[in-house]
Amino acid sequence: MVLTSRDIYVVLTGDLKSSRKLSERAYIQEQLKSALKTVNVVFDGEIAAKFIVVGGDGFQGMLYSVEGVFDVYYTLFEMIGHPFYIGIGTGSISTSLSGNVAEMDGEAFHRSSDALATVKRKGGWVAFDSGRGIDGIITPSWNLMADAIWNWSERQKEIILYYRKHGKCRDAVRSASENFGIGERSIYKTLRTGRYHLLRSVEDALKEVLN
Repeated sequence: MVLTSRDIYVVLTGDLKSSRKLSERAYIQEQLKSALKTVNVVFDGEIAAKFIVVGGDGFQGMLYSVEGVFDVYYTLFEMIGHPFYIGIGTGSISTSLSGNVAEMDGEAFHRSSDALATVKRKGGWVAFDSGRGIDGIITPSWNLMADAIWNWSERQKEIILYYRKHGKCRDAVRSASENFGIGERSIYKTLRTGRYHLLRSVEDALKEVLN
C-alpha cells in the first residue's frame, strides 16, 4: 500500500527514565515488554503498527488516530511501573504501511522523535507535536495531568484506574467498593484526593481539541 500525504497517523515514542542506572533494569524491561503486549492486544483495532521495544529501554508504536491515545497512555502508566518520557507526533508517513513500526519513516516519526528529544531535554513527561498551534495547549496540559498521576500512591493508582476502566459512574464506584473490600465513601475520597475528576475534565477537553 502506497500512502499519500492525506494519510495521517499518530506515532508514540517512549523511553524509560534513568533506567540504565537501575539495579533491577532487567525486571523493568520485562515489565515494559509485558505492557506493550497488553497494549497490542487491547487496542488492536486502533493500532496501525504494533508497539515494540526499541533500544532496550524505549518503545514505539503507531495508531490510526488520536482517538485512543489517552487510554494507551494510561495502560502504559499502569503496567510499566517505572516513569517514562513519551513523544507523540502526528502526520504522514513516507513509506509503505507496515505492521513493523521499524520499517516505516516519515513526518509522524520525525515529529514523535523530536517531541521525545524535547521532553527529555526540557523535563516533564510528554511532548505533543502535530505541527499546529494546538501543540502549545496539548503539551503543558498533558504534563500537568501526568505530573498528578505519577504522584498517586500505589493504592490510589489501583483504585482510580479500576474506576476508569469500569464506566466512571456510580456503578463503577460500587464495583470498586466490592473489588477492594472498602466502603463507597473511601472510593469517592480516593477519587477526590487523586483529583481524578479534574484530570478527566482536562482529558475530555484535550480530546475535543485533538478531534
